[in-house]
Amino acid sequence: MRCNIITKKEMRFMDCLANEDRRVFASCHNHSCFSDAEYTPEKLVELAHGMGHGGIILTDHDTVKGTYFINKAARKLGMKSLLGCEFSTNHKGLGVHLLGFDFNPDNAKMKALLERCASTTTDRTKTLFHWGIERGTLREGISWQDVLDDFPYNDVLCNDHVFVSMVKRGIYKSDEYALFHRPNFSFKLGLEDKVYEATGKSHKDISTEYVVKTIKEAGGVPVVAHPRKIEYLVDDFLNMGVMGFEFRHPDLWEKRTGIPDEPKFYKELCEEKGLYKMGGSDHSGILGGNLDRGEDFHIPEYFNGICEEDFMNLYERRLG
Repeated sequence: MRCNIITKKEMRFMDCLANEDRRVFASCHNHSCFSDAEYTPEKLVELAHGMGHGGIILTDHDTVKGTYFINKAARKLGMKSLLGCEFSTNHKGLGVHLLGFDFNPDNAKMKALLERCASTTTDRTKTLFHWGIERGTLREGISWQDVLDDFPYNDVLCNDHVFVSMVKRGIYKSDEYALFHRPNFSFKLGLEDKVYEATGKSHKDISTEYVVKTIKEAGGVPVVAHPRKIEYLVDDFLNMGVMGFEFRHPDLWEKRTGIPDEPKFYKELCEEKGLYKMGGSDHSGILGGNLDRGEDFHIPEYFNGICEEDFMNLYERRLG
């Protein structure tokens, strides 16, 4: 596991602290081993605390299973934390990721949504796993039950979990992720319609508006995640009841996107409309925690996250 990232970033961290507008109090978009990342919730807290952060939010895909663990670890170190989750949705044929914060996971409608999202992801993974074995593009030596046994507490299983199980058994090496993923699990394979026929499930059937309303009915805050190149949909989102936008995220990093004004656009939009300004590292920043795939650890030029005032706005629900 990549645990030596603190010293690698010390100088940039000091530069960040010198600029109050860019100072990070909390990364509010993080994934753990309960969805598609390597680190445990406890490890994420350890890394965040080591960088001087005062808060952290776990937003695993389709699940809140890690919430108890990250909240417990954060409390031990005097950090603040809230429940969070990332949902894959569809609006006008476009994939839209939503972050839901501070909602009640036991709300009946929300509970059903979480179960639907988790099973959609897991069933896709299981189907592609079996197809890869049958085609001979996925190396043999493991069963789906082996994957289930390796992750008994997960309600979401994606291709990363399959990879971990296969590396554990020596079927793939840790730097062979591309050989594992591209011919078997990539969305570019054009297999999604066939997966839908086989499972009867797709995130394309989960509308953005429905998830926004469900998050709010469960008492939470819906936020549009990494809103890259979708400014033209802002009015749609506002009419749905979206309560915030991410303005700090690796996908909004100018040198990566070539689009200079997206963070400024969403920052000013949120300030004008009284919305939550959110941000986090997701998979490419400080708290990335991707599996060891043989690639260099990506270091963005600034830290993706939000300042203390923006975090406390959400923590204390000052904007609704």
